[in-house]
Amino acid sequence: MRTSTRAFKTCILLILWICYLGTSRTFAQSAAQHATLMGWEQRTLNFMLDRSHNYGGTNYGRGLFRDNINLMSPEHEIDLLTYGFTLVDDFHWETSDEAYRLSFGSLNARDFAVENKIKSTYSFDSRNDFIINGTHEENLRASRLFFQLGYEHHFKGKHHVGGSHTFLNDKSDLDLTAYYRYGSFEEGMVYAGITFLDWTGNVVQGLADDSDNRYNDTYDLTFQYEKSPKLLNLKLVSPQMGNFRGELLAGLQTYTRKLVNPSGDSLDFRDEEWAHYIGALVEYEYAKGIVGLTFQRRFSKLRRQPARGSQFDEDFNNWQFSDRGGFFATGRFGLFQLEQWLWLERNVDRLQGERVPDDLAPDYLSNERRPFNFIERRLKIKSRLLYGSLKKGLQTGIEFHADYRYPQGEKAPGNGVRNFDFRNVYPIVRNRNERMTFTIGYRVNENFYLLGGISYDLDKDKQSGIGLPRITGTPTWFDGGFGRISLSW
Repeated sequence: MRTSTRAFKTCILLILWICYLGTSRTFAQSAAQHATLMGWEQRTLNFMLDRSHNYGGTNYGRGLFRDNINLMSPEHEIDLLTYGFTLVDDFHWETSDEAYRLSFGSLNARDFAVENKIKSTYSFDSRNDFIINGTHEENLRASRLFFQLGYEHHFKGKHHVGGSHTFLNDKSDLDLTAYYRYGSFEEGMVYAGITFLDWTGNVVQGLADDSDNRYNDTYDLTFQYEKSPKLLNLKLVSPQMGNFRGELLAGLQTYTRKLVNPSGDSLDFRDEEWAHYIGALVEYEYAKGIVGLTFQRRFSKLRRQPARGSQFDEDFNNWQFSDRGGFFATGRFGLFQLEQWLWLERNVDRLQGERVPDDLAPDYLSNERRPFNFIERRLKIKSRLLYGSLKKGLQTGIEFHADYRYPQGEKAPGNGVRNFDFRNVYPIVRNRNERMTFTIGYRVNENFYLLGGISYDLDKDKQSGIGLPRITGTPTWFDGGFGRISLSW
């Protein structure tokens, strides 16, 4: 706790320095860098649009957004915080019609986290566009490659209507979207859309269930939606109003109910699911940069119980939600760029019921039914000092990343570890993660740069993911390497 307090005070001093320099007239003026939550929203939507390629597949029983997986290391979230693009980078992505970007970094001895994205807009004429969006994600939460192809028609007076369709290899996981938009992302907009999720699902799953190909394992588990899912989507993006700009993004996955047949009628079970997300951002532009506040919420709930007359042996509820409040400040002073990001989170992961799954814990623990009610407060910090021209040349930087976790559950008798019931299932909760990151790259021009980085471990992995002192393994200084490429044309 004392370590995180010192880090927090350091960040406050950096924020005050940014604001002080912003009032100084000794540096040349430069354009402000804006931020957006649109990238975060799209990553959230990917879990809804491409369910079959989320970890565990369409019928996974532990939450839509895969918040906790025991394949994760205790450093999983700080890895993503280090390797990924920021909200400022996401703004540049949103304002580009033709763009490609890549981020990748080490998650463990065998796996990279990889995100590839590409987008292109082809205009038939001044009123009609064909839109391509491609996504490739490889990480512990998902392994996906899918495209959204869309069409948009422009009316007079800033009115637009359009539609898109997802394309991937799972025939039952196709989604159809229709939307209306007034305005544009750059000038302010209102967007309302509806997506028919898995609209081919019942037909495809019915064909698989009736198939005579009994030797194909993919036909062993089928499902039928009794209440098909839809996604209602709203985006409000303000224009620049003086020094202020704001965003409000929201999505609701309607109540969903489906009957799942694992292999025989005697093991049928029924899933009911609810999910939504909300994101809000407000930023203030000053002479050298921006300061802003964010709020991000993701919620999913799953109720699984045996179908009538079934011998299925699980009956439980999942609740998983995260509320995150954030603060950020950026500034550019000559060739130096400063960024400070802070997030305070409240995370809940609850697994309760008469018969919860007995196969969630790692292999070294015996299979037991382990209900839990995990609640934590969490502080994440990202501080960046970058040096380099926005036009061309060498880019270098130093960054500090931290992830502090404060479980709120009862202390276990005997060892005093909070939420020991949860940590026995998911040994991924370490109270302190800190690293210093060094980056070097090259900007070819204003639209193309590539960058690499390595991190130095500050916390030395002294605590295990179960909340007890680490007794195996030798701490090392190296804490992961990564790379990024960004290109627009």
